[in-house]
Amino acid sequence: MLLITGFYIGRPVLAPSGEAAAHFLMGGMRYWHGVFAFIFIAILLLRLYWFWAGKVEAKIRFWQKYFWRDVGTTLKYYAFLSPQHTIHLGHNAMAQISYLTIIWLNGALMIVTGMALRGSATGQGIYALFRWPISLCGETRIRLIHHFMSWLFPIFVLIHLYLAFRQDLLDRDGTMSSIFNGFKYIKENEAEAGQGENSRK
Repeated sequence: MLLITGFYIGRPVLAPSGEAAAHFLMGGMRYWHGVFAFIFIAILLLRLYWFWAGKVEAKIRFWQKYFWRDVGTTLKYYAFLSPQHTIHLGHNAMAQISYLTIIWLNGALMIVTGMALRGSATGQGIYALFRWPISLCGETRIRLIHHFMSWLFPIFVLIHLYLAFRQDLLDRDGTMSSIFNGFKYIKENEAEAGQGENSRK
């Protein structure tokens, strides 16, 4: 919904007949864009809490050596250079890095630039705290950053779906069905050794 309303705000393609005041289409798009932006913020905060409170599969342990070994192994597997890869109960290291960069870091940038753009229009309440990006870079540059970085989300979704279906077809581990039922099918002796005592058998 953020992408749909955001792309419409950037390039309005609908032209209702009559007075604009009778339709308020752009105003409605801006309203719902703001509503879903706060839902997005709430989801990120909930996921941040789960990073601390959740099981080992919910954590990104990029400070550990096995994490970076797994990055290399997974890259070779995705590039069809090796048929072998580490078996995971959760996300592999490449997936975790993509979530960190696209969802977290890019998401944070989208929030800051979006709040700045809304603040330049209203300048009230919480939006007043985000005037500094406009002062620092100018509204046009912030708008361009906000627009171009939003394209990372649909690109990420397409790549993510391809890799998830690929994983499911090649490994037959229930990767796609696990999204809905929470279970993956991994042989006991294949559970990744990198998680040590935290691995669920």
